[in-house]
Amino acid sequence: MNKINEKAKEKIFVALDFDNLEDAKKLVEQLGDNISMYKVGLESYLSTDGKLVDYLHEKGKKVFLDLKFHDITNTVKMACKNAIQKNVFMFNIHCSNGSKTMREVSNLVKESGSKSLLIGVTVLTNLSGDDISEMFKSSLNVEEMVLNLATIAKNNGMHGIVCSPLESKKIKEKLGQNFVTVCPGVRPAFTLNAQGKSDDDQNRIMTPFDAIKNNVDFLVVGRPITKAENPVESAKLILEEISQAL
Repeated sequence: MNKINEKAKEKIFVALDFDNLEDAKKLVEQLGDNISMYKVGLESYLSTDGKLVDYLHEKGKKVFLDLKFHDITNTVKMACKNAIQKNVFMFNIHCSNGSKTMREVSNLVKESGSKSLLIGVTVLTNLSGDDISEMFKSSLNVEEMVLNLATIAKNNGMHGIVCSPLESKKIKEKLGQNFVTVCPGVRPAFTLNAQGKSDDDQNRIMTPFDAIKNNVDFLVVGRPITKAENPVESAKLILEEISQAL
């Protein structure tokens, strides 16, 4: 087994997509010091009445609150005000809220003195080019749409964006190395089928090694760890792969 670089632990959020608090706690206890950062999404946040966030903070873990706020400006601002009060490491809103909402939320974060990273969701990683064409009747391909939304986010004070690892390198080249990229759709090689594809609902995927080489700041990994027969072993294999790329 290769040595794990401690910096690798600062690159990965494990997605706690559970419908109850006890199963989430069980996995966190099982992973122990191997994982220091977790993502809490809609399913786990609602099913635990937000208590999962408090539990993770009590355990000294960093939290990515992945609720993807998308509504009229005032509603999004009030939701973000609550997220800020949770003192999470990072939270997100949809870039498709538009410039006005992104700008007002960015100002809210600054005025509050919050250290939370404000991240914009661009194009969900389970969507393909065909999905984009169908929904928006747009001639832009996925990468072009992600770059456009990322640029709008940067121009309105957002700290970074959620995208697939496939787009991270060009985003960094265009918007600077300090503009944060948070990437789900990460699938280690040992989970891919013979065609090099994932058997789940993710379309735009990349291995942890390639994602880090593509300048991704934070990887979000769920099922390859949470659904594994041995979550600890899977987490260590992914951390080793990240370590090799650093």
